[in-house]
Amino acid sequence: MATMETTDAPQMIEHKNVSLTYTPYETRWVPCSARFVCCGITPKAKGKLEVYELKQGKLEVVAEKIHGSGFKCGTFGASSLSERSIATGDYKGGLNIFDLERLDVPTFSIPTAHSQIINGIDGVGGLGIGGGAPELVTGSRDGCVRV
Repeated sequence: MATMETTDAPQMIEHKNVSLTYTPYETRWVPCSARFVCCGITPKAKGKLEVYELKQGKLEVVAEKIHGSGFKCGTFGASSLSERSIATGDYKGGLNIFDLERLDVPTFSIPTAHSQIINGIDGVGGLGIGGGAPELVTGSRDGCVRV
């Protein structure tokens, strides 16, 4: 049986860490930036979405959003580089798209995209990959996959 040298194995190097007051379920780098999004659920079952920026070796929260239901998943897959909108799935089956520059109100919302929690979401098209319009796909505990 072959063994792997520890110097050849993938390694994780921690640069910074931050304690959170909620359970994070999704982290996504904002395309072409030094920012990332973290979203999840608070102990009171509210959704929390935070935008962090790396500035001079420090992590700073530059925007945050409290939502009526916990966030389970998110993607930038169907967003253009100029828009940088994140599509999220929540615990009540809702699909929301937020502009990172204006998190107060979703730019697009389907509160009942699924009848139960949306466990996964992905998108394609917004980054100029392939042809056609940007599209999202979601998978839910209700047993449905929706495009």
